[in-house]
Amino acid sequence: MKKAATKEIKTLGNENSYTKEFFEELYKKIDLKELKEFTLHGDKLIPPKPVKQIIEEKIEKDFTTKNYNKKDAELIIFGESSDKIQYTLANCCKPIPGDDVFGFVTTGEGLKIHRTNCPNATKLLSNYGHRVVKTKWAKNKEISFLTGIKIVGLDDVGVVNKITTLISGELKINISAITIEAKEGLFEGNIKLYVHDKEELDKLVQSLLSLPGIESVERYDMEDIP
Repeated sequence: MKKAATKEIKTLGNENSYTKEFFEELYKKIDLKELKEFTLHGDKLIPPKPVKQIIEEKIEKDFTTKNYNKKDAELIIFGESSDKIQYTLANCCKPIPGDDVFGFVTTGEGLKIHRTNCPNATKLLSNYGHRVVKTKWAKNKEISFLTGIKIVGLDDVGVVNKITTLISGELKINISAITIEAKEGLFEGNIKLYVHDKEELDKLVQSLLSLPGIESVERYDMEDIP
């Protein structure tokens, strides 16, 4: 109906022949309920934009013009502008400050922050480049982030106590969950804990590696944490 109405407006007359008869004929051919959706620009009636186009324009506006300067397109996550943007940390990689990250504009969940080495990063960057926002961290030592590490070492008496004493006692890092499994003289520990940034996590990893009997310590992708 809207396309037909627009066509009738164009064919019934031109800008110099808007007579009484023209408007009477126009009134018969256009549904006034739909006419409310048209906008008047000068002496022209402009039909409404398709819903999909409106949504896409809104997304583009919300995450470019309104929320950060398009010229340098640099979003600070925990900085002065963070309260203007709806964002979440992606569950697939759970980034922490210090990680190289990028923002991805979703269609219903605002901005999601991913690590650049996230398992899904290649797909997002290659297929949806127009939705990617350059992102960097601002310094903030008051907020903790959940992450996980896997520890492998020699199964020895008191090894769990040594690990937890180092993490909670010496480094003052909160442990969320810990599981230890031993087999054939080796143990494998999975630990979920809260850190402030990558620098703190790297310090923890180096400290754990310095303990006697510890063979490897590596960070988990959050999807792999049991």
